[in-house]
Amino acid sequence: MKDLKIVGVITYFPIQSAYIRGLKKYVDILEVRADYLQDKTQDAVEKFSKIKPIIFTARSEKEGGVYIPKRKDLYFSFLDKVDFIDVELSSLPEFKDVVATAKSKKKKVILSFHDFEGVPSEDVLQKKFEQCEMEGGDVFKVAVFATKTSAIVNLALFTRKLSFKKTSTLLCIMCMGDPKVSLLSRIVLPVFGSSFVYGKIGREGSAPGQPDAFELYKILKA
Repeated sequence: MKDLKIVGVITYFPIQSAYIRGLKKYVDILEVRADYLQDKTQDAVEKFSKIKPIIFTARSEKEGGVYIPKRKDLYFSFLDKVDFIDVELSSLPEFKDVVATAKSKKKKVILSFHDFEGVPSEDVLQKKFEQCEMEGGDVFKVAVFATKTSAIVNLALFTRKLSFKKTSTLLCIMCMGDPKVSLLSRIVLPVFGSSFVYGKIGREGSAPGQPDAFELYKILKA
């Protein structure tokens, strides 16, 4: 799993200096959650872009985000300052021009799907993946709510199936919900082809049961 990327999620700013020292060592990429940071987004991007590659995310309320005005305008305003953007597949009808502009600027595009009610069927997930490929996503990201480890088995089989496809689309598959299941999914699913794991930086996460990014490093890379 040498190519596995640990993504540290920033949901508040400023963060304590101890966390800044840690993220320099223990994470590969930082996700700046503009919907959480609101008017502190600019300061966070300016500071952290000097340290690690940045994923810019202003998550839709429909998929677990916090309301932020002029969400689409924010993506355009930060495109030149970040390395990745994350846009929900459900937002594509409105955000296709954001994705197209990001691609034209050689930015990586994460197309994501979140289900806070449970684990969808393989057919549903397969259709989401095909939509991601069709729309030019560089990374297909899935986060589903799970309280039992059996969900990880099903996701592992799905992830392995996708990893065998001849595709340039990278995978990011994980669970949220129960903290133990959430952590275990981030340990197991990379073995089957998931290339990114997300963990919180500091006291606040962006999803139920989200593990600590530094803990993930110690388990997966130390």
